[in-house]
Amino acid sequence: MSEDIRQFEGWGTVANPADTGENDGIPDRLRRRNVSSEMIHANGVANAFGGAAGRWVFDDAGNPLVQTERDLSNSFAFGSFPDGCDYCFNGEDYENYTPAVEKINIGSTFNYDINDNINFYSDVKYVRSDIKQQFQPSFRFGNVSVNVQDNAFLDAGLRQTMLDAGQSSFGFAKFFDELGNRSADNVRETFRYVGGVRGGFTLSETMFDYETFYVYGRTDNQRKTLNDLIPNNFLDSLDSVIDPDTGLAACRSQVESAQPDGYTSSASVNSADCVAYNPFGLNNASQEAKDWISADVTRQDVITQEVIGGTLTTDSSEFFELQGGAVDVVVGFEYREETSETTTDEFTKAGFLSGAATPDAFGEYDVSEYFIEINVPLIKDMTLIHELSVDAAYRSADYSHAGKTEAWKVGMFYSPIEELSLRGTIGEAVRAPNIGEAFDPVSPGFATVSDPCDADNINDDPDRVANCAAIGVPSGFQANDNVSVDTLSGGNPELKSESSSSMTLGLVWVPTFVDNLSFTIDYYDIDIEDAILFVDAQDIADNCVDATGGPDAGYCSQIDRNASNDIELVRSGYLNASAIYTKGLEFQASYKMDMSTFDMPGELSFGLLGNHLIELERFEFQDRPDEINDEKGEVGDPELQLRMTIDYRIDDLQLSWATRYIDRVVTYDVSPNGGSPEDLAQGWVPSLTTHDFTASYRVSDNLFVNGGIRNVFDKLPPGYTNDALYDLVGRRAFVGMKVNF
Repeated sequence: MSEDIRQFEGWGTVANPADTGENDGIPDRLRRRNVSSEMIHANGVANAFGGAAGRWVFDDAGNPLVQTERDLSNSFAFGSFPDGCDYCFNGEDYENYTPAVEKINIGSTFNYDINDNINFYSDVKYVRSDIKQQFQPSFRFGNVSVNVQDNAFLDAGLRQTMLDAGQSSFGFAKFFDELGNRSADNVRETFRYVGGVRGGFTLSETMFDYETFYVYGRTDNQRKTLNDLIPNNFLDSLDSVIDPDTGLAACRSQVESAQPDGYTSSASVNSADCVAYNPFGLNNASQEAKDWISADVTRQDVITQEVIGGTLTTDSSEFFELQGGAVDVVVGFEYREETSETTTDEFTKAGFLSGAATPDAFGEYDVSEYFIEINVPLIKDMTLIHELSVDAAYRSADYSHAGKTEAWKVGMFYSPIEELSLRGTIGEAVRAPNIGEAFDPVSPGFATVSDPCDADNINDDPDRVANCAAIGVPSGFQANDNVSVDTLSGGNPELKSESSSSMTLGLVWVPTFVDNLSFTIDYYDIDIEDAILFVDAQDIADNCVDATGGPDAGYCSQIDRNASNDIELVRSGYLNASAIYTKGLEFQASYKMDMSTFDMPGELSFGLLGNHLIELERFEFQDRPDEINDEKGEVGDPELQLRMTIDYRIDDLQLSWATRYIDRVVTYDVSPNGGSPEDLAQGWVPSLTTHDFTASYRVSDNLFVNGGIRNVFDKLPPGYTNDALYDLVGRRAFVGMKVNF
C-alpha cells in the first residue's frame, strides 16, 4: 500500500497566503504534509460542500462530530491539516503501490537435427499469473442528498440542528470502505509456441542459410473487480423512512404512504427488494443493504497472435568481392495476425455500476511485411582505413487497418586505425495503431471540463475572447462546470501509422596501450510525428477556441452546448496529433583487470553507463508549434543519469557493487511561458545517489544462489514524488536460488 511508503506522508501543495501575484519573488504555492479532504470520508460527511448547519462527520458508531477545519487550501476539495485529521480522506490510504503477484512458469525446448542441413526447433511456454490489485472503494462525493426530516438513521440531535438552521436536506459524501475496496483479482494465462526449421544449402558455389518459423500466442485474462457500487440502487436505499406499519427503517420506495405525488423509484436492479441503508459511521448498515447496493464486475480478455515468417542469408562471394570482402545479404518476410476481445458482464454493459456503460470490444488486423538487409565492406586494412563498411535495411509493411508503410535505415562504420571507430545511422521507422486505438467501440463516460469560455478562463489564451464570441458564448459567461459532462469516446479506424526519423553518431575507442579498456559515446536525434494521442475532453474544449484566426471547426464540432451555453457533451478519441523531439548523448566505459598483477586471485571489472539529455520536447498538437512542452530537467526526465558497477569474480563467487546517480530535477513546467521556480516551494527534487550490493555463488552446474542489499545507505527521494525512476522503498535485503533440472 502507498501508506506503507514511509516518506509519502500525504504530501500536497497549498496556496501561499503571502503571495501577492506573479513575479513578486514569493512562491505561489507551498508544499505541506497531510494534505487531505475534509469533504469525504469512509464514515460519511454531512454538508460535504458546506451548509447553514456546518460540516459534520461521524465516528464509527455513527455519532455526529463537527468536522476538523483545514489550515490552508490546496483546492476546493483538499487542504492541509498540520495536526492531522482523524476523519479526512487521503488517497494514500487506498492506493495499491505494488500489486501482489503469484506466478507459475513452465517451459520446454526441443531441437532435432534431421540431417546436417536441416534442424527442427521448438519452444513451448506457459505462464499463469495471479495478480491482486486494490483500488479506492466506490464513493459518492456530495452529489447525493439526505432528507433531514424523514431519514430513519440520522442522529436526532443532528436532525434538530439541521432543522433549526433551516436545512431540510444536506449533501452527503462517503467512501464505501464497508463494502470493501474495489479489489481486482486477475487470473492471467499465457501460452506461446514457437516452431521452425533452419539450416543451409548450396546453389552452384553459393551457400544459403535459411530459417522458417511459426509462432502462436494466446493470453486469457479473467478479471473480477469486487464491491462496485450500483449508484441508482444506493439512491433508493439512502432515501429511508420509518415504516408506520412496522416501526422499522425501510426504503421510501417500499412505503407508499411516504411517497409524494409523482414519486418514482431510482433503482436500476430489483427495485422491489430495496433495503434501507444506514450510511452514518462505519459498518452500521445491514449486510442485506450492502448486498443490494453493490455488485462485482467481471471481465474476460482474450488476445491472440499468429506469425509465419522466414529469412534467407547469403553473400556475393561467388560473383564478386569488394576490397573489404563479400557483400552480405539477408531477405525475409513475415505475416502476422492479431486479435483482441473483451467481454464484460451485463451490469457493466447496461451502465448499472459506478462506471459508464461499457460494451464488449473486438478488434483484429493482419500485416504482411518484407525486408532486405545488406552489409557492404568497402575497404579493409589500408592506410588510415582499417575498416570502412556501409549497411542498409528496408522494410515494407501492409496493414489491413492502417495501410502501407515503409521503413529504412542506412549506416556507416569507419575505423581509421584499429583502436578507433566511428559509426553513424540515419533512418525512418513506423508504428501502426494497436487494436485498442483503432477498434475500441464508442462508449459513454464522464469528464470534468473547465469551460475555456468562462469569465475566469477566457483570458488564458489571446484567441479565446474572439473565438468564444464567434461560437455564440456571451461576454462575462459564468459556466456551470462544477459537475461532470457526458463524453463519447472510442477507437479511430481512420488512424494512420506514427512515423519517426532518427540519426545517431558514435565513437568507439579501444586503446591498445591498456588491455580490456574501452570507451563509447553516441549522439542521438529522434523526431516522432503523427504520434497517436488520446485527446481528452479538456483539450478538445480548449482547442476549439484557442486556434488562431477563428474557432477550430474540427474540434468545435465535437462539443455540444445546451441552451445556457454550458458544455453538455464532448466526443473524444484517438488522433494522429502529437510530435516528440529528443536528442542526447549516451556514453559507456568498461575495464577489466586480472588481479594476479597484484598477487591476488580473481578478476576485477569496472563499468560506467550514462545518458545526458540535451532536448526533450513534446507537442500535444503538432499543428500548434507555439505550444511547446519542454520536459528536459523535469521529474522523470533528468538531464544526467549515471550508473557505475564494480564486479569482483573469483572462481564461482561474484561480488558486485552498483552505484546509480540521478540528476536534480524540477517539479514545475520548464516550457516557455510554462512555469518558474516561483510557482512552488520546494519546486525541485534533489540529485540522488543509491548503492546496491549483490553476491552470487555457483554451487554446482545446476544450483545457483544469490543475495544482497538494495539501496545500502537508504537514500530516498522526498515524499512529494512517486516517479518510477526512483527507488521509493529504500534499503532492503533479498536472497534467491536458481535450480536447473
